[in-house]
Amino acid sequence: MSGCVFCGIVAGTVPAWKVAENDRAVAFLTLGPVAEGHSLVVPRRHVTVLEELTSDDLPALWTLVQEVSRRLRAAGFATGTNVIVASGRAAEQEVPHLHVHVVPRKEGDGLDLNGWWGLRVRALPAERQSEVAARILGRTA
Repeated sequence: MSGCVFCGIVAGTVPAWKVAENDRAVAFLTLGPVAEGHSLVVPRRHVTVLEELTSDDLPALWTLVQEVSRRLRAAGFATGTNVIVASGRAAEQEVPHLHVHVVPRKEGDGLDLNGWWGLRVRALPAERQSEVAARILGRTA
């Protein structure tokens, strides 16, 4: 897609530090890492949100996510990883080309997702959870 920075990286017209690729996805270091080795994995085909991935693109994308995680561990950047997808503007997706963050983690690295998450948890009563599950399943509660 014209003007998409990630499409430019895929095409090789925008420079990037590629760390892995397959026939349907490319992985490269992000320009705004939260840790050394923080990588983005993008489908080669321009899609904006997760639901637009084809049944062929989806497994190839996640296979590459797994490969990047393995490489981060093997290179000594990680003993764990966080995998994060922001799909759509409401999910705070900044670049409108679907991408998966693979964030290398080590004990005591100073990143605190549990603390961040814990401040935002919204417990729902079981009755409401049942209604939500039914709605997702396409059923009436």
